[in-house]
Amino acid sequence: MDLREIRRQVQARRRVRENFRRSRFTRVGAVVRRFGLDHTFCRLLAGMDERRSGVLARTHGGKAKDLHELPLFFLATPEEYALIQEIIHLSDNPYLAFASDPEEILLSGWLYKKFPELEPELLTTRHFASLLLRGGGEAPDPRGGSRPFHPTL
Repeated sequence: MDLREIRRQVQARRRVRENFRRSRFTRVGAVVRRFGLDHTFCRLLAGMDERRSGVLARTHGGKAKDLHELPLFFLATPEEYALIQEIIHLSDNPYLAFASDPEEILLSGWLYKKFPELEPELLTTRHFASLLLRGGGEAPDPRGGSRPFHPTL
């Protein structure tokens, strides 16, 4: 094997590693275990509406995204498994795979309804509350007035 072939193989392996993403189950399981969630959280999730999500977003709007390390795969107890499945069923949206705390799980449904095409890079670096607050169609302009919302700013 020559040097060129070895380099191609190494680059191909890197691409595969970079594209690996944790599953929704792993992400939600890590949040459940880290924050000690129970079935009362599911009742709260089932009762989320636009008004409650707005209050929650304003409360946690300045919060930074929690970037804790996730396991590759989550091994759940039977109780955790049932709770994780219930959370996934109640909040069935693609943004759930980017939630890093209970507030983001609660806000993921409304964020997806308002902005269904946000980039994955944005969802991994910004807290969902700040995205909801800035996403009302207008973002404040430092010179006064307003300008169209652009989520990458």
